[in-house]
Amino acid sequence: MRNRVEQHDDDELSEILKLALRKESATTADLRQRLLAAADELGIGHESVAQAEAEYRQEASRKQELALYKKESRNSLRLHFGIYAIINASMVGLNLMTLLEDKTIWFPYVLLAWGMGLAIHAFITLREIDWDDEEFQKWRVKRAEERQS
Repeated sequence: MRNRVEQHDDDELSEILKLALRKESATTADLRQRLLAAADELGIGHESVAQAEAEYRQEASRKQELALYKKESRNSLRLHFGIYAIINASMVGLNLMTLLEDKTIWFPYVLLAWGMGLAIHAFITLREIDWDDEEFQKWRVKRAEERQS
């Protein structure tokens, strides 16, 4: 039977190392010195460590920005669905109240037409996106403009 430590993948080992470092409660500068010392022992140059750190920070920033976009998109979808439900419930009620007078059932058309728009909104919101997604990039530009004003 293999040892449990041998069964960890790289991500698990990385997380375990992070937790161990937090328990040491060392300062950031101290941890950076340890990182550079470990890199020296492994024959990794300080410039490579700096490049890797910059790449890591950029990727973390991208992930954070993508997560914010997804959160805002899902909130927008929830709002759209809430308005859809309230307005269409009112339309069904209105149609049922006037059914005796005009003898026409029209609310399914409203439900269907708006429902198709809601379905498209849901499809756009719930699809998998990446950094190069056109809608995401538009959102980034709009967000940057809002920050400047």
